[in-house]
Amino acid sequence: MTSTILRYPIHTLSISLCQRTFRLTAVRSVDDLLTESTSADDIPFWAVPWHAAIGLCQYLCENRHLVRGKRVLELGTGLGLCGIVARWLGGEVTLNDYQPDALEFALWNASQNGVQDIQTLLADWRHFPDVEPYDVVIAADILYERRLHQTLKKVISRTTSAHSRVLLADPWRDTAWEFIVEMERAGWQVDFTEHVARLLDSQQDVIVFNLRPPQ
Repeated sequence: MTSTILRYPIHTLSISLCQRTFRLTAVRSVDDLLTESTSADDIPFWAVPWHAAIGLCQYLCENRHLVRGKRVLELGTGLGLCGIVARWLGGEVTLNDYQPDALEFALWNASQNGVQDIQTLLADWRHFPDVEPYDVVIAADILYERRLHQTLKKVISRTTSAHSRVLLADPWRDTAWEFIVEMERAGWQVDFTEHVARLLDSQQDVIVFNLRPPQ
């Protein structure tokens, strides 16, 4: 465990997915990290696990053919759980976040689960670099900020090709549906599945959107 991670008040959770147990080191509470000077952009939502990530992982476990042998990009990876599961299922995975500490947590979580050969991409969506298109782009709980929807659409467009898939998980927020409607109007085809995600002592309904680019 690195010195960066040890600066945080942490705990390690055990999460059952894909008929195995994954260990996930996280910050105990986002509230522990907030100060009066914390800006909206710097609230460390990345530092704790969210039900949407569990729901997306459940979907990947049930549809492993979507990532096996494919180049996979996880946007806004946070603690890295979805990307780690995708790698364990056979994907060639790159984890993206704009917080260096998030990527450090994600790589540690991959290591403690015996998952290797994961790449990282430190980048803000507002200044996203040119990359070779990925076969699959995944993300959990990233649609809550309406003001970032246009930026996210540009990132998705730049990271996908005509044959890519985009898998987005969300806990049924209105802003998520607004984003999906915008994508459908732009010609994307959308299917969705519903999941019940259990995390610690709570559960939440999660929807996973499967998007395919305009043809």
